[in-house]
Amino acid sequence: MSLLWFLKSAGSLLIMGSSTMAGFAFSRRLTERIENIRQIQAFLMELENEIVYINRPLGQALLAISHKKGMMSSFAKRVFEIQNNTKLSTGKAWEKSLDEFRAQWVLHQEEWDLMISMGYVLGKTNRAGQKSCIELVRSKLGIQEKKAENDRAQKEKLYKSLGVLGGIATVLVLI
Repeated sequence: MSLLWFLKSAGSLLIMGSSTMAGFAFSRRLTERIENIRQIQAFLMELENEIVYINRPLGQALLAISHKKGMMSSFAKRVFEIQNNTKLSTGKAWEKSLDEFRAQWVLHQEEWDLMISMGYVLGKTNRAGQKSCIELVRSKLGIQEKKAENDRAQKEKLYKSLGVLGGIATVLVLI
């Protein structure tokens, strides 16, 4: 009897713990999305500064940013490498780099679409066009950031609670 009780208790604790962790993991992704959007906005500001104020061509601006630390420096380096090594257009190199980083960044499809379209525009326009494109994307990402913050405010507690309550419900059904 005591062994059976011990196994049920251990199983119940495992179920509760894993479902709670799952709820917290879903909740954490909401925060990661906001952080990723902010990092992209900071990257775009750096890119704009490199292109407009330091007067570097797009490729050299990406190379300069790639020497800095952060999530986006790896992306900038990869775009530069792909464009130089494969002779793809800027838009194609940008999109290919985004595909490589898709698993690492927590973004919704709207943000991915913004980033992809921006790469194609950056490769086809002059400095003024690049500046206006970057400003437009930054403003749209600002809107997406506010949506993500609202999303987090609404769903963060829900995911955590569902994780705990789902574990309790599962344990009650199994006992």
